[in-house]
Amino acid sequence: MKELKRRGMNPTSLVDDRNRKVFDEQMNLKEDERGSLNRNMVSTEVERNLYNQRERSMALNSEGLEGLIPRARLLVTLGGTFFLAFGPLILITVAFFSALYFYFGPSFVHDATKTSISAPPYIDPYQLLEDERLSQTAPLVK
Repeated sequence: MKELKRRGMNPTSLVDDRNRKVFDEQMNLKEDERGSLNRNMVSTEVERNLYNQRERSMALNSEGLEGLIPRARLLVTLGGTFFLAFGPLILITVAFFSALYFYFGPSFVHDATKTSISAPPYIDPYQLLEDERLSQTAPLVK
């Protein structure tokens, strides 16, 4: 409710199509009353088209497979732009570690080829099961 008041709307103007003209007039009056405080704010068409939100939502839910490709394209472009936003950070990180590698050489990243590691000795599991320590019960504690 506070958000509606902040935007200069009332709840009935969002539901009632007949109040569309009154709603537009109220929006224009509120924008004029605000003066220079909010001149830098962008007024979107979505704020003015809230009255048919239910119809648009129902149309979106019932559009079926024909709306799959446009929505998929929108999601891919959104994901791509999100990934591209981190492009400079990725490039800086790659450049930093490349510079470290070229400065320190192969000692910066080592793969343990110089150390000799032998396999652990094989122990027969049946020999472990035959051990008498496994079959003994623990003494009772008093």
